[in-house]
Amino acid sequence: MVFPADPPPPFRETAEHDGWPVELFAHTRETFESFVDREVALRRSPLLHMCAKGTLLFAHSGLGEWACSTARERFAAGPPPLSQVELEDARYRVTDLLDDPAGATDPDDLLFIADRLLTTTAELVLSVRGRWLGHGKWLLRRLRDADPGLCSELLASYRRLVVSNDSAPFRRTVSAVIDTVGGRLLVGYRRPPV
Repeated sequence: MVFPADPPPPFRETAEHDGWPVELFAHTRETFESFVDREVALRRSPLLHMCAKGTLLFAHSGLGEWACSTARERFAAGPPPLSQVELEDARYRVTDLLDDPAGATDPDDLLFIADRLLTTTAELVLSVRGRWLGHGKWLLRRLRDADPGLCSELLASYRRLVVSNDSAPFRRTVSAVIDTVGGRLLVGYRRPPV
């Protein structure tokens, strides 16, 4: 994170230093707040996490200290709670995917379906529990931190599906998860077009 004295932030730039890739995220106070607000609304804020958990290397204007302090407070507060509509939407997304593995005849289809179902289920669990979301390894780390037992069960059943094309344990695990948040939601679900 960089707060340059002479804008034109915001910008992102990837450079190299001593053979290592270095990502620069340049902001003003206003653009930092705007980016964080947008990310927080999505319950996934890499920028907030970076500033809350990272190390301030040097600061001249006080903005670095302010960004770190603000980020620590907002990150500790957690993401906004799910609204009832958002919970229904999440339940619908999981339900919509849940029966697809049983009907998949192409093992490659099964891999893509299962990948999406794993991600969607993890996001549902974290959102309902008021935890931050993530992508890739960060989604795994956050799920593992929130519920190590469930994470292990999801991963074990997912691996079994990937290795042996046996989707039954994975579907049972996901079904148990959706049952804890109100059950499946398909028939009767209605939303206006986006």
